[in-house]
Amino acid sequence: MKFALVNGERREAEPCLMGKCLGCGNPVVAKCGEVRIKHWAHKTRARCDAWWETETEWHRAWKNQFPSEWQEVIHYAENGEKHIADVKTDQGWAIEFQHSHIKPDERGSREAFYGKLIWVVDGNRRVRDQKKFFEVLRDGGGRLFDSKKYPELRPISWPEGALFRDWIASRSHVFFDFGEDELWWLLPQSNEHGAFVRSIARQELMGFHSKGHPTDARGFDALVEKYYQENMKDISSRPIWPQFDGPMRAALRYRARERAEQRAWKELQIKERNR
Repeated sequence: MKFALVNGERREAEPCLMGKCLGCGNPVVAKCGEVRIKHWAHKTRARCDAWWETETEWHRAWKNQFPSEWQEVIHYAENGEKHIADVKTDQGWAIEFQHSHIKPDERGSREAFYGKLIWVVDGNRRVRDQKKFFEVLRDGGGRLFDSKKYPELRPISWPEGALFRDWIASRSHVFFDFGEDELWWLLPQSNEHGAFVRSIARQELMGFHSKGHPTDARGFDALVEKYYQENMKDISSRPIWPQFDGPMRAALRYRARERAEQRAWKELQIKERNR
């Protein structure tokens, strides 16, 4: 945890400080060593929030881009259930920064709990994810998609790779962070048959959540409105891609394998020439 209550005030961890957990109110101690980032930890091994994870510097760097009062905010459900969101904006969006693997059932539970949820996913956690993502993006299958209304969208038929495997079923907005200025947004209308992705500058995304944004104070809500299911009926069928029959499905997969083999052969030839 970045924050704890010290004499009733939210404070960051500092040497020798004692505080109380924001979520459960139990005692926490400041951990200010040289290996991990400064944080608060419960005096016992108890975890007051089952969804809470150990933070990395990547987590903390993302959090620090938002106002401190938006960080580590308790979100309550009508039934009394509560969890601490990494960030909760003044527009009601919860933002979760996900570095480690998350099981599909937990991901679904978080999405149902928060409702308005944005995932920012560390695309560099696994070595091959970034390369595979851009290979799939390059070979996307744009012939299956043609719309002047959404020129910024990049269609991907039969999305492959671990990132798509882990996140294609998400019904929230997912942003892949590969450590560059550009993030890649996986829209919630995507599914296993096809995905819609688009790039968005890191600062542009931050701007949509800034206080006093010019879009009638609606910020990110205004941005995603154009992609609501109702507005996208003109470019796709349920849910966004046609349900191809057996022969078409087999042909698409064969074409994808063929492209992958061609890439591997070219890479092997390059390595041989460079020896």
